Amino acid sequence: MPKTLFIVDDDVFQGLPEPAQKKLLSEVKNLFSFIPQFKVEVRRPDQFPPTLDCTDSVVSLVEQDIDVDAVSRSIRKQETTNVQFSIKQAGVHITLNTPPQSFDGNPDAGGISGHWKTVVPDGGGTKVSITMTFGVASLESAEQAFLENSLHGRTADDIRKDRRQHKDPKWLATKEGSQSTRDLEEAENLSKHKPLKDWSRDQWEDIAIAFARLVAHEARHQYVVDHSSKGLGADSARVWGDKNFEAFDGTDQANILTRINDLNNSWNTASVHLDTCPREKASPFA
Repeated sequence: MPKTLFIVDDDVFQGLPEPAQKKLLSEVKNLFSFIPQFKVEVRRPDQFPPTLDCTDSVVSLVEQDIDVDAVSRSIRKQETTNVQFSIKQAGVHITLNTPPQSFDGNPDAGGISGHWKTVVPDGGGTKVSITMTFGVASLESAEQAFLENSLHGRTADDIRKDRRQHKDPKWLATKEGSQSTRDLEEAENLSKHKPLKDWSRDQWEDIAIAFARLVAHEARHQYVVDHSSKGLGADSARVWGDKNFEAFDGTDQANILTRINDLNNSWNTASVHLDTCPREKASPFA
């Protein structure tokens, strides 16, 4: 499906409260609204189209930053296995041993993404397209970005240390003490890795917006490898609390559009398109 960003419908997505799911999707769509006919879809791993278009992107969601590396390695390994299988099934004469470095991924804070989208001759005059692409985004990083802004960079330990300075038990009943209690609860939601549904309802949609920006950043890398100089595509873009990173910069948008157009033109020269998710093999995104 040309120009589609697939968000994997996994346990992490299903674990988000429904308002957060809706806000995540609407915000991602809005961030890519500068691309004509661009679609954002949530798909279960077993419902992915066998062939990914070179203008497609995929982002898997994980709960914690520590999960990013393992999930990305699993995806890359399975995609490589699947494309090797598809080469044999298609009967084309090309060899895929190790994908290029661009498929290893471009690590970011709380995410990673990589791709190999190319058209190659098979030696007999047939042009073959290969689409290997992936992104991973961590909910924990979105939550942390939100809390760093609202708590001014303080951690749960910082807040506990401050609370110990107040010896009078009546302090907890004051406005300052009550706010400190709320701040500590919020900080512990992150440090204890509580699911988003257990956070305050008035935070769900804001965290979903931060998460959407992280998802969009990782999807962008599946078109343009290098970071932009400004906007959401920049290196270490802050996904919450800084207006400079709330959208893709105009120059970056133009570069993304050009890249998508170039990928589409290249794709159209191929007569054989290899399956990334063949039905006979395991989904890379399971």
